[in-house]
Amino acid sequence: MMDRQTGSKPIEDFNFLDPAVLDDPFEYYGALHEQAPVYKMPETGMYIVAGYDDLRKVLLDTKTFSNNMDGYGMLQGENWKVHQEILEARGWPDLATLNFTDPPAHTRYRRIADTIFNAKRIAALSGRIEQLCHAMIDRFIERGECEFVSEFAFPLVGTIISEQLGLESDQMAQFKKWGEAIMAPTSRVMTVEELRENADTIVEMQQFIAGKLEERRKEPREDLISALVSARADDGEELNMLELQSLMRQFLSGTYESVVTMISHGMLILLRNPDVMARLRADMSRVPDFVEEALRYDSPVPGLARLVTCDTQVGGVDIPAGSIVMTRYAAANRDPAKFECPHKFDIDRNNKAHLAFGNGPHFCVGRALARRELNMAFTALLTRMSDIELARPLPDIIHIPHVLLRPMKELPIRFTKIDAA
Repeated sequence: MMDRQTGSKPIEDFNFLDPAVLDDPFEYYGALHEQAPVYKMPETGMYIVAGYDDLRKVLLDTKTFSNNMDGYGMLQGENWKVHQEILEARGWPDLATLNFTDPPAHTRYRRIADTIFNAKRIAALSGRIEQLCHAMIDRFIERGECEFVSEFAFPLVGTIISEQLGLESDQMAQFKKWGEAIMAPTSRVMTVEELRENADTIVEMQQFIAGKLEERRKEPREDLISALVSARADDGEELNMLELQSLMRQFLSGTYESVVTMISHGMLILLRNPDVMARLRADMSRVPDFVEEALRYDSPVPGLARLVTCDTQVGGVDIPAGSIVMTRYAAANRDPAKFECPHKFDIDRNNKAHLAFGNGPHFCVGRALARRELNMAFTALLTRMSDIELARPLPDIIHIPHVLLRPMKELPIRFTKIDAA
């Protein structure tokens, strides 16, 4: 994760799909900002949008830049039919609800999601989130070291979400398996056999969710799954099982990997900026500022895709109808036209203008929960641990190659336990 923002070579010398570029894209983003903030990538034929103002234009104009696209199928091609046939025969096929829709269809489901992820419900989760943060730390605090991703970031986020979905704490391995199955089709082109195995796992998850949904209809609890079952559309109708399955799948994927990644990135940022860690220890009220700057500095979801519905122009570049635009939030958040010295990590900047959660109608519905988890996680970590440092050097490529996400492979750390006063 370089601090360099300035591109040192022509854009043509970068390959967007190169694992090394996906791992550390900031030199590439710097080259885009300098040479072509809107650029047609020769390796994909897609247009990448790196400039802040250009990206906001794309995100706000859903008529021209549509989210209504066959997201997984576009990547997997004809083989995707095998996946869908298994879901239709044994589970529930894909349905576009929040993802891959535009207003007004999107509005129906967004209103429901906003009522579920409301401020009151998120606030009510605070005590449990704090408790879980310390419970995770308790597991390794006496050792003075841990593998941060697998021992803290993943089990924390996974437990929070799994509890809300009706999973028991001893089913975390199952949760991880399902989460990976949901995200796998967006990470690479899969073989027919891989797609069959993936569909089997998705069906397994769907059957479990169906059972939990029926349980909550009969005996509702104070959790997200109960809120979803009791939700009503604008016409007063209940959501059917196909709609419920789609929303549950999106809640699971949207509140899982990105937050695990952001907690991991946040710790890496602290390790590489010990002065920032010292400032937070001196004034823990600055943790929210740290979180917002971390979201800007290394966004957990680098970007998503949009389908161009008519001939248009962005940043002076003509883009024909039918093109795919890659909205690059992580690049826009390093735009020097918007953020002074964007390569510098600075908790004193006015950093809430970042686009880490997107913008417009598809503004991240789980952002309040994500912020709550991040703030409580780093408050607990800095309260319980000092002298935090890498336990061993990281590999040359520290992220699992992925176009839409930036999951870290590992983050081994060591530290000194802070004794209670």
